[in-house]
Amino acid sequence: MSASIESATRPHEAVRADTAFVMTNLLHGVVLRGTAAAAAALDWPLAGKTGTVDEYTDAWFIGFDPNITVGVWIGYDEKKPIGHNETGAVAALPIWMDFMRAYIDARGDRTNPPQFEAPGNIVFVTLDSGVSEAFINGTQPAAASAPQ
Repeated sequence: MSASIESATRPHEAVRADTAFVMTNLLHGVVLRGTAAAAAALDWPLAGKTGTVDEYTDAWFIGFDPNITVGVWIGYDEKKPIGHNETGAVAALPIWMDFMRAYIDARGDRTNPPQFEAPGNIVFVTLDSGVSEAFINGTQPAAASAPQ
């Protein structure tokens, strides 16, 4: 008996491109100045999010560049602490960085990294904090600086 496999799913837009870019820009901030700031040393366009479960029972980091998404989880099969202060940034991020360093080096070309490309309706606004954030045009703060 022969069976044929046919995909029942078709690609569809789950999130609008502008919304996805704003989220990516926010997660890029986690790498630039947040809990994953150590990853900025890789000098590559990266974004991601650390995570730590109560009582340090799990730690994780999920990060990405424009071409690949990688997640690292540290924990036990049962709910028990992995160690005091074993946060996503302390336990999972270094493993993720080792993997990404190897991935980036394997590309063989650090001079031309892929870029997170902003859709045409994205504006960048420098906030009072000095940080430039992405907004969907028309949603930026009214009293903010002019778009860059």
